[in-house]
Amino acid sequence: MEGNLNFKKETVAFIGAIESFFSSNGVSYHLNFLKNWLIPPQNEFDFSPQKHPAQLLVFYEKLVPLFDYSDLIFNHIETDTAFVKAIGADECGVERETVLLDYYPKLLSSGEMQNPKLTFLDIFLFFQSDTYKLVYKEWLLAALENNLDLDWDQYVAEFYENTKKMLEACWLIHERIITRNSFKKIDRYYHMAIFESTSPLAFEQELFNDPFKVIEFFFSLDNLSGHKAYLKNWYKAALAEEQCVSDVADYFFFYNQFTKLLNAGYLITAKKLTYQVAEGSPAAQEQFINSDAYHKELCEVNTLAAVHIENPYLFVESYFIPEKIKQLRLGLLEWLYAAFSTRSSIKLMDKEFLFEQYESMMMIIEAFFVMINNPALNENDEGGYYVE
Repeated sequence: MEGNLNFKKETVAFIGAIESFFSSNGVSYHLNFLKNWLIPPQNEFDFSPQKHPAQLLVFYEKLVPLFDYSDLIFNHIETDTAFVKAIGADECGVERETVLLDYYPKLLSSGEMQNPKLTFLDIFLFFQSDTYKLVYKEWLLAALENNLDLDWDQYVAEFYENTKKMLEACWLIHERIITRNSFKKIDRYYHMAIFESTSPLAFEQELFNDPFKVIEFFFSLDNLSGHKAYLKNWYKAALAEEQCVSDVADYFFFYNQFTKLLNAGYLITAKKLTYQVAEGSPAAQEQFINSDAYHKELCEVNTLAAVHIENPYLFVESYFIPEKIKQLRLGLLEWLYAAFSTRSSIKLMDKEFLFEQYESMMMIIEAFFVMINNPALNENDEGGYYVE
C-alpha cells in the first residue's frame, strides 16, 4: 500500500481490518448476513448465520476490529489528517459513485458520503467500541446457542442501525483508498451510465444498435408539420389547467417516442454516427426530395438556425449532452402529467424555461427531419460533420 505510507500506524491497522473484512464478499452480502444474524428468518429451512457457526464466528472476528480501530483513530488519538482527506470526496465525486459503485450507501447522508469521518463520530457519540464489542459477544453466544431473542435488549435497533452505517462508511473507504476506485476502469462509460440511469427507456438494444431507426419510425408516423402541430397541441394542453386530453393513450405513446428521439440524439453524438441510406432506397428518397411535398415540408423548418439546417449534426453535437437531455425529458414528463389532469398546469413554472423547452423540441424535430431527408449530407465525408 504505497499510497498509505504517510498514514499513522493505527490508521494502517484500520485499513487492514477493512481490507480483511471485504476480502471475500462485498458490503451487500455482509449487510444481509448481519440482518439474518440479528433478525433470523422465521423459516425452518432458512440459512441464517447461526446455522453455520464457523461463518458466524469469522464474521464476528472480522467485525469487532472495525469498531476498535475506528473508535481509536477518530475519537482517542490525534486526527490523521492525511487519512481523512484521502477518504473524502467532493460533490462531483459522490455523484459519480452513485452510478458506478456496485453498492451505493443508502443510510449515509450527503455530508457523510463526502466525509465518512462524520459517520464514525455519530455512531460513537453515545456508545464506545467496548460497548459494541460486549453486545456483539452476547449476540454471538446467543446465536451459537440458537437462543437469540432481541426483545431482551432495548438498544438492539440502535446498535444494528449504527453497525450498518459503519459498514457502509467502511465500504466507501475500501473503494476510495484500498481498491483505488477500481470502478475508474469504466470511466469512459461514465456519461453513458449517468444518462442511462435517468430513464428506463434509455438504451433498448434496437435503439443502441441503430438510433436512426428511431428517427425513421418517428417520421413514418406523420410528417414534419404533423409532428410540430401535435407538439403545439400538447404544449397548449399542458398549459390549460381547466381541461385534460381525451386521447390519453396517444399522448403517452408519443411521449415515449419523443423520449426515444432524445436518447437517439445522445447516442448519435456519443458515437459520432451519421445517417446512411439503406441500399435500394436512394431512388425513392431522391424522388421524395424532388417532390412538392418535400419542399412544402422544408418550409416547416423555421426554428432551426441556418447553419444547423445546412449541417444538423452540428446542432446535435452541441445540444445532446446528458444534463440537457435529462432536463428535456423531465420537462416532457411534466407536460404529460399536466395534460392528463384538470388540476395541474405548467403555466406557473418559469416562463422562460417553458418556452425554451418548447423551442428546443421544435428544433430537435427539425434537425432530425433534415438529417434523414437531405441526401447531400450522405455524400459528404463522415468525419466532416463533427468538430474535433
